Amino acid sequence: MYFYILFLYGVFGSFEQIYENTPNIIDNFAKINNDMSFTSFLKSRQFVFSLFGALAVIALLMFGSLQFLNIYTRHGDEIKVPDLKKMKAEKAMNLVAENGFEIIIIDTVDFDPKYPPLTISSQDPKADAAVKQGRKIYVKINAPGYSSVRLPNLDGRTLRHSISILESLGLIKGQTKYEPDFAKDVVLRIEQNGRILRAGDKVLKNSKIDLILGDGMLGYKPEPDSLGEMYEDVAPAIDSIF
Repeated sequence: MYFYILFLYGVFGSFEQIYENTPNIIDNFAKINNDMSFTSFLKSRQFVFSLFGALAVIALLMFGSLQFLNIYTRHGDEIKVPDLKKMKAEKAMNLVAENGFEIIIIDTVDFDPKYPPLTISSQDPKADAAVKQGRKIYVKINAPGYSSVRLPNLDGRTLRHSISILESLGLIKGQTKYEPDFAKDVVLRIEQNGRILRAGDKVLKNSKIDLILGDGMLGYKPEPDSLGEMYEDVAPAIDSIF
């Protein structure tokens, strides 16, 4: 202790300065003591055992959580979705009820001839998909038949443009007939099975529409073939010489 006081006296130069700096000296010694205690604790067996114990608890909690999720989500317990296409909705509902599935009808789509009327034309999830029990299956129903569309005004339109409009409406180009007219390949009128159709008339989709077109020959007068007429006039004279 005596040597320590002499050391402080040599550092600060007077006992008055030693007294003024005493709080700082005490704090520094406390920090040194705490640092030594913390370092010693890190090297102690108690800390090592506590660390391994905490890691073991965390590992057990993670393992337990994963097991709970597997049980809750039924991981690995999957069922294949049956093919419901071309089935009536009632029959499909009875089929999937055994596996706990639920059918939700979301829409009735335009008639597709590949599927019978009022049957399922598409499903989600698709057939043979592996899903959990109780999954909802969303289906679309094929319409009972072709829907009707209103005809636009095609008079005066070109053949190519008219075909494009008909196809966009789900209609099919039928026969093309020509009648005398000034314009060529321009629609004069449209018909179906011999019946004249007008703009606004309703026809079923996938129907054939006949187009009556102008031949471009009305008012056309071919120029006389003067060379041919001249040959016809002189041909007898040439034949008489030979």
